[in-house]
Amino acid sequence: MQAEGCRWELRLLEPRTQRVLLDVPLAPNDPTFSLSYMHSVFRTEVVSEYQIREGGIVQVRETFTDPGYGMESAPDDVKGRLEQIDGRLRMELERPIPNLVVRVQRAQNNRIAGLESIDLSRVLGDGPVAIRPAKICSPEG
Repeated sequence: MQAEGCRWELRLLEPRTQRVLLDVPLAPNDPTFSLSYMHSVFRTEVVSEYQIREGGIVQVRETFTDPGYGMESAPDDVKGRLEQIDGRLRMELERPIPNLVVRVQRAQNNRIAGLESIDLSRVLGDGPVAIRPAKICSPEG
């Protein structure tokens, strides 16, 4: 639930110093975003989707083509979270992420998408980036 006159955005920080690098706006009534990158072994796109809930980040879905190194996959998907859609695997998740840090690398084509899609290595360069939700409220409410 969102308070009247408030919205969420993502604050991207340098993890050690907490210096603000970039603010990424999210849709006013839809505090969701995605991170995408090229898998380093398979060279295929992986998309992770997140929601802001109660001021925290929760990963709700991951979509990928090739299960394998670093990817959660199981032939016996006893929880029924993995489905195949249009040749891609999609896993529904409910994974709180209390400390989301991404290692941006130009070779992996790291992107973040809220209201718009941003090429992180082009904008920030290579290196670690912490992602934190920030609630922005207008004084008029």
